[in-house]
Amino acid sequence: MPDTNKPAFDRPVDCVSGIGPKSAALLANLGIVTVRDLLFHFPRDYQDRRHVTPIANATEGDAVTVEAEVVRARMVRLRRRMSLAEVTIRDGTGEMKATWFGRGFLAKAFRPGVKALFSGPVGKYNGLALKNPDYEILSGDEEDRLHTGRIVPIYRLTEKVTQRMLRRWVFAALDAFGRHAPETLPKDLCSRHGYPPAAEALQTVHFPDSLDAARAARNRFAYEELLGIQIGVLSVRAGRHSEETGIRHVVDGPGLAAFRASLPFALTSAQSRCVADILEDMASPRPMVRLLQGDVGCGKTVVALHAVVAAADGGFQTALMAPTEILAEQHALVLREWLAPLDLEVMLLTGSTRGASKTRRAVAAGKCPVVVGTHALIQEKTEFHNLGLAIIDEQHRFGVLQRGRLVEKGLNPDMLHMTATPIPRTLAITVYGGMDVSVIDELPPGRQPVRTRLVAPEKVAELYAYVCDQARAGRQTYFICPLVEESDKRELKAVTTHYDELSAGLFADLRTALIHGRLPGPEKDAVMHGFKSGEIDVLFSTTVIEVGIDVPNATTVIIEDAAQFGLTQLHQLRGRIGRGPEQSHCFLLGDPKTDDGKRRLEAMCATHSGFDIAEEDLKLRGPGEFHGVRQAGLSDLRAADLVRDVRILDQARRDALEILERDPRLEDPIHAHLADVARRFQSINA
Repeated sequence: MPDTNKPAFDRPVDCVSGIGPKSAALLANLGIVTVRDLLFHFPRDYQDRRHVTPIANATEGDAVTVEAEVVRARMVRLRRRMSLAEVTIRDGTGEMKATWFGRGFLAKAFRPGVKALFSGPVGKYNGLALKNPDYEILSGDEEDRLHTGRIVPIYRLTEKVTQRMLRRWVFAALDAFGRHAPETLPKDLCSRHGYPPAAEALQTVHFPDSLDAARAARNRFAYEELLGIQIGVLSVRAGRHSEETGIRHVVDGPGLAAFRASLPFALTSAQSRCVADILEDMASPRPMVRLLQGDVGCGKTVVALHAVVAAADGGFQTALMAPTEILAEQHALVLREWLAPLDLEVMLLTGSTRGASKTRRAVAAGKCPVVVGTHALIQEKTEFHNLGLAIIDEQHRFGVLQRGRLVEKGLNPDMLHMTATPIPRTLAITVYGGMDVSVIDELPPGRQPVRTRLVAPEKVAELYAYVCDQARAGRQTYFICPLVEESDKRELKAVTTHYDELSAGLFADLRTALIHGRLPGPEKDAVMHGFKSGEIDVLFSTTVIEVGIDVPNATTVIIEDAAQFGLTQLHQLRGRIGRGPEQSHCFLLGDPKTDDGKRRLEAMCATHSGFDIAEEDLKLRGPGEFHGVRQAGLSDLRAADLVRDVRILDQARRDALEILERDPRLEDPIHAHLADVARRFQSINA
């Protein structure tokens, strides 16, 4: 279509027949402001109402479509000013009722002798009855059937907007403007993949003749969205790879050689591969932007330390930023232990660091080669002498601007992002696709998978006895609860109550301790040191220990009210154990009340791989709940689904690479729309 048609497609939604100012205000709650928004508000599901069931064959519990004649209709007054529409209908096989609770006024719409289609569940009301069915009064014009007698679209709604209203408005918009839908995919791609033109696909996705046709139409728009995003991701990456304004680090210096010689173990092949990736980046003139992804306990820290020492060999500083004080404190402890033999000092800078001004002066003067901290690192008063490497741990917990402020502390420093949070492959390709990615996909030798099982309430006493046996054998246990203190609103186990009761009861002979986020920093440090050194048998905690602490002697973790936690978080908590040669066990307590809760616990018991856990979590929660998705602009995808569209995403990525190879700057007019999508994605992720 010519460009003159585009303004019509982008008119306010109240220009559609049947939509007035009040209806437009309601639609705005769904993000529908223009005709384009309405037509791209795709169905979330479909119901096949093409097959008519004789009334005589209708069975309670079935969902049926009945074609029948109205015998009589009346409004029944109920209590509290409520009413019921009761319509008796019949066909050649029998008679039944159709009822609409709370909508007595509908009785006026059904005069005796009127023929209509009724679709809904069969229940009982003085015999068999259709409960709140959709209906379509038959006027003889087959084209007017929207709500039954066909494959019917089911939309996401908002308050005071019904399925019938939305179907009518979409139908009217398609009739008036659908033919003006701009063609936004290059013809060769449509032809290659068998996708219909935009106008045809819009009509089909809303009112399809078959479910296969609906799926093909939706796939066309999903592909278009993912292709634009992949072009944006890959353009960012290509632009960064063409830069030569970074630091050429020394990657064969004496410090790195000494560090490698000091390692008491051999790196796994995956660790060695990731180290090689990182050092290759650091030796190049382009700034490194790499994501180091690995399951809990896979050894990411020792990989990152190679980068820290390489930066120090060239006289550059390293900043490691963590999302919480407790994690920053743990990182500082670990780095000091590893780097002390190399005479590399590690300083800590957080919001509660004593002598923070002195630390900042040392960092600004270049007297501190490695500084570990929280958001304090990106405060205006924190300055670096020559920051050459920025490491961000659990980087999805920081916003784009926060990560950018750390980079601005140096002159194009290399950046290494780390995460132990499992990332589904589709999200890794989209949210993190502009980075170079290194994955540690194997555990160090001698590590055994943690055995996980759900413990029934009647078996809890046996579990506590097991904890006592483990303590007598010199093994340690984590005891995780979702809350710090009891709550009137949530009937969940509180860690303070559990600690008090068990420490004075069944665990009276054990050395127990309590840790949670409300404790002062020095107290948390003391507890962590005590547990790590083996002075504590059972550590009661909230999720404050989710990441960071490494205690090889801890072989048991008990998670109370386990169904309250997300699947990825459960996997993170399980990752606190299994770090030594002994077999470790994770016990999940609680009685899940929802199907999703049951599925999470079943997945935990059946799956050890963080990557598999991530895929299952994505299916359960959807992409909108994952860190980074919203800020990356992916939470408002209209057609694409990052759970089910893996194949389409892979194809879109291959096609994006091919397009950018032919037209790196997207200057060809046929790529104008894709260039717009790419620019929007780049502006969000800049």
